[in-house]
Amino acid sequence: MNIDVDLSPITALIIDDSRYARSFIKTALQSFGVKTILEAGDGPSGLEILGKQPVHLVIVDHDMAPMDGIDFTRFLRSGDMVGCNDVAVIMMSAESASEVVMQARGAGVTEFLVKPMSTDSLFRRIRNALVNPKAFVRSPTFTGPDRRLLSRPPPGVKERRVAPPLARPLPLVMPKGQVVAKPAAAPHAPVTQAPKPAPERTGRKKFHAGQIVFSEGDAGDMAYVVESGKVSIFKTINGQKVVLGQIGANGVFGEMALIDNEPRMASAMAAEDTLCLVIPMSALKAQIGKTPDLVILVLETLLHDIRKMGRELGQVRSTLEKRRSGK
Repeated sequence: MNIDVDLSPITALIIDDSRYARSFIKTALQSFGVKTILEAGDGPSGLEILGKQPVHLVIVDHDMAPMDGIDFTRFLRSGDMVGCNDVAVIMMSAESASEVVMQARGAGVTEFLVKPMSTDSLFRRIRNALVNPKAFVRSPTFTGPDRRLLSRPPPGVKERRVAPPLARPLPLVMPKGQVVAKPAAAPHAPVTQAPKPAPERTGRKKFHAGQIVFSEGDAGDMAYVVESGKVSIFKTINGQKVVLGQIGANGVFGEMALIDNEPRMASAMAAEDTLCLVIPMSALKAQIGKTPDLVILVLETLLHDIRKMGRELGQVRSTLEKRRSGK
């Protein structure tokens, strides 16, 4: 995970009724560079803290009592109890159902994060909320970050806005080496820009039968599409090679580690002479960056489940192989 922004000036508030959850998030924030971290065990206590001191980021749990995360965000955005009602709010939830996400969105949540979460996914939400803040909307029926991905209404829907959103705010933090604004250069000192590095491009690579494409536990930097041949996916359990499956023509493998930034969950080996289309991480990340947050949330949840099932499948097949061999 690349911490490319300085979060030390940020004050963050964690609101969760679980002491363990608060401890996990606090540790993660400290690893990101956040120095000032406040905690509250419920929504009313969080609102009380927000009424006393400035806070730049709120991370709130969805399922709490007596006030859940949805009601907390509504109270916050209303401005009746807290003056800083435009603070960035990241909601965590064990529920990934679309109706829960829509409720959070309608309450004015900035980012939504499904549990169980990784520190990488938490950092991405924080970075997006602070580096790319959304324009704020204030209306009789909604107050919060602009919910539209585009500035025009969906096709076939009449424009309901009577006023445009407020101007998009400046970033609270910037990637290291960048500043929010630069003074104009003097006429006698023209600014020269260094050429941008050429983006990595997709290519093709041949693998001979028995050649390892990548090993379990490796960092993911490439995804592969099989154009011809076959690739065997396997895990090593107690020193035993356990085959999980084979990837044939047009099959994709190795993409999971690029999406969730976790180590390779299994090894890949060419079962026969194989030709693959190689997709570098930068190319895939460029496409993922255009994907709506809700889709990213669904993908991360699915990948977490797939990794869990892969581990369980490996254990089951290892046990079956031992029984068959009589060991």
